[in-house]
Amino acid sequence: MKPNPIHKSHIPTISTYSYLGGKAVTSKLCSVLEVDEYQDLADVFGIPRGTVSTWHSRETTPFEIAIRSHLTTGVSLRWLLLNEGDAFPAMTNNETTSNVLMLPHYQLKSGELTALPALSFDPALIQHANTESHHFMALQTASKTMIIDQNDTLPISGSYLITIDNLMSINDIQRLPGNQLVLHYGQSSIAIAQADINIMGKVIISINHI
Repeated sequence: MKPNPIHKSHIPTISTYSYLGGKAVTSKLCSVLEVDEYQDLADVFGIPRGTVSTWHSRETTPFEIAIRSHLTTGVSLRWLLLNEGDAFPAMTNNETTSNVLMLPHYQLKSGELTALPALSFDPALIQHANTESHHFMALQTASKTMIIDQNDTLPISGSYLITIDNLMSINDIQRLPGNQLVLHYGQSSIAIAQADINIMGKVIISINHI
């Protein structure tokens, strides 16, 4: 017996919201992220400083930045975008912080790491890894946020955080016989000895920024 089709009349409508924009949002972001100046948000999120000025002049709502802030700090989107409720509402349904990993969080820019506010992360998303014995870090670039397993420092195949001449980068690596590696960067690749680089950890999760 075939199920009855769902009639369009049964589908509820979703009304629009009156979102905050401009300085009403950026002032909240500064408060949550503990930064002093609006333009400092550009450094935190890895965006041009002119973008923040554009939000102000056009009363723009930075939805993608709001989502990144929520995922990183747990700040309420209703508070941030609608000015409803508390910034950090009390946990319900017997939730505790024991099932949340607070990861060291850094921005990778020009080969160097800059510390960001710690990133809260659900350990259930890290498959096949013992979160008690492994050490993880979150890494933000201009286009992605990545989770790095700092215990996985033997390059075999995948994306790794590496150091060359004291400068850090994320590169795809493939192992070759004789402790040789193929290091990919952009559209090019080179063969190097494993001893020529320092492996800081392997990328196990990569999330593209919207």
